[in-house]
Amino acid sequence: MLKLAVIGTGYLGATHAACMAQMGFEVIGVDNDPIKIAALSKGELPFYEPTLPELLSAEVKSGRLKFTSDYSEIVDCDVHFICVGTPQIKDRKSTRLNSSHLVISYAVFCLKKK
Repeated sequence: MLKLAVIGTGYLGATHAACMAQMGFEVIGVDNDPIKIAALSKGELPFYEPTLPELLSAEVKSGRLKFTSDYSEIVDCDVHFICVGTPQIKDRKSTRLNSSHLVISYAVFCLKKK
């Protein structure tokens, strides 16, 4: 079975991680927000998404889904999903990719150590 990493655990990342765990994959969600990680690790959502609390809680309890702020824990994952925000730049048709570039750079650094 593939081991998946989900980088970024906001609306998209936490939902994606829980759904992939429900499909039977071992999933690790990683984020730099320790408060969010603590809540998700207990099976609690720090935001509102209908029906997701039950799914998240069940997958955390199953052991298929875990959360961390330690990026070294995703080095041995087979697939890495990047689910970080790409906010729109005001009055422009482009997005700010600072957080995406930072995450990708750090992920590449960690994976090179593998």
